Amino acid sequence: MEFLELKYNGKTYTNQREIINILKSLKFYWLIDAEVDKAIVEIHNNTLIWHEGIFMNGDWLYGIFKNGGFYGNWLNGIFEDGYFNGVWNSGIRLNKK
Repeated sequence: MEFLELKYNGKTYTNQREIINILKSLKFYWLIDAEVDKAIVEIHNNTLIWHEGIFMNGDWLYGIFKNGGFYGNWLNGIFEDGYFNGVWNSGIRLNKK
């Protein structure tokens, strides 16, 4: 698991330990359990916004995926852009790549 950056409450975090602790405090366990690479994410109004990176494996529960590669199990949320090669269950898909 590798997070490059987390934006939260007007601050930007780049330290892995700090990012994991923030995700735990907000109960984003599903994201912590997933395999990610070079992830750049943001949390706004308790919603995960994925800006860049690869979601390699795991269950995506809910959020907005703006760009990057997705190879996991998509349960719900908004997929705006990027490469999708996962399993689609439910949500809104704005691009068909």
